[in-house]
Amino acid sequence: MKIREVFIKDKRGQSLIEFALVLPILLLVVFGITEFGRAIMVKNVLHTASREGARLAAVRPVSDSLSVLARVQEVLDAANITPKEITIQFDVAAKSVAVTVTADFEVLSAGVLDPFMGTFELKGKTVMRYEG
Repeated sequence: MKIREVFIKDKRGQSLIEFALVLPILLLVVFGITEFGRAIMVKNVLHTASREGARLAAVRPVSDSLSVLARVQEVLDAANITPKEITIQFDVAAKSVAVTVTADFEVLSAGVLDPFMGTFELKGKTVMRYEG
């Protein structure tokens, strides 16, 4: 038997070895895409919550920010997001209100990527002028 025939015939486990080498990379890419999409969703909810609060304050300018805070918290609760900080700033001179919502985004790595990933701070901010 020639050496060439030995290498040609012995290919039984080749697919399994290739799959074992490619699978971790494929899972990492799928995990990254999923987490990136989740981060975009959280950022969008933060921006929406700040916009809802600023809109409420712009339509009904009040010195009490409790109603604005309640509206922002209502939007965040609907998406199950716990805010780190909610800031409401009324600017009487510019006749505007600024609402900033900040939250920590934690990557769900199940302990695999904890040394590389951590907590990221995401922020949504909206500034609106008073109406009327």
